[in-house]
Amino acid sequence: MTVNIGLIGLGMIGRDHLKRFRDVIANANVTAVCDINQAVANAVAEEYGATAFYDASQMINSELVDAVFICSIGPAHKEQILAAFNAGKPVFCEKPLTPTAAESREIIQAEAKYGKRLLQLGFMRRFDPGYLALKETIDKGELGEILLMHCAHRNPSVPENYTLEMAVNDSATHEIDIIRFLLNENIVSVRVDKPRKKTSRACAHLQDPLIIIFETESGVRIDDELFVNCNYGYDIRCEVIGENAITALTEQALTVTRSLAGASRHIAASCMERFATAYDREVQNFVDCINNGREISGPSSWDGYIVALVCDAGLASLQDGLKHNVTIPSRPALYS
Repeated sequence: MTVNIGLIGLGMIGRDHLKRFRDVIANANVTAVCDINQAVANAVAEEYGATAFYDASQMINSELVDAVFICSIGPAHKEQILAAFNAGKPVFCEKPLTPTAAESREIIQAEAKYGKRLLQLGFMRRFDPGYLALKETIDKGELGEILLMHCAHRNPSVPENYTLEMAVNDSATHEIDIIRFLLNENIVSVRVDKPRKKTSRACAHLQDPLIIIFETESGVRIDDELFVNCNYGYDIRCEVIGENAITALTEQALTVTRSLAGASRHIAASCMERFATAYDREVQNFVDCINNGREISGPSSWDGYIVALVCDAGLASLQDGLKHNVTIPSRPALYS
């Protein structure tokens, strides 16, 4: 069986996924693409042999589409997800689920009313070989009691329209989800620190870097460095400190070059390069669930909702610099 995919949003990540469907993913075909920019939609549709749509609801309800793939901007996600649910079609949604926890709650309620999971959320790090190896080490108990985590999220640069709020809602979201995934517990408090010094490469409106301090239910303290104009590459780090041992992600480089200048490793330039394998695996998982008649698996709407709750607390801390607590409600049975 071949799953007919309708893809919404033809920006950077949308086009990256289009190439993935064409070159990597088995048993799926992009039959429809949608973007509010009609010229872009027409050009991409011609390139990939798909039908162009300019209205997401029309594409979602089209007989050309078996499953919906959302790569649009965050504020558009809720309406598009709910339309897919109403059509009874599986949906993959890039993060964030929604910009606020209140909107995410609406999606939780709609999916629970439907009675089964329809959505996989694009937290691709859960499919990354490095993070999976890190989780295996933690789960085996080799580190002993987990005490601390150190994370870093570094981009070479960001565009002028990147805001301070996006550092929390768009960048830190991945760390928030992976902390929960690695430690099997929720984050209960957030504090955002603004160092006195900022890089000269940042736009005037942007404090860069930031430090976010998280604390989990058991008391594990995590610091997350967000440095989005680091200049040298896309560098993601995670170190877990246990009583008995410490484990960390490697550089993820496949080769080391030795020369008169010394030893060097390649550093990825973007998330699409660094997490290419993870992106491939998450998309194939979505397609395989549909093809095999299994309920959708992987990161869920509930995971997106919890991340949104933490982000809401982070945005509040961004304003006042104080620690904000996160209250996690009871999890519906659908997501247990």
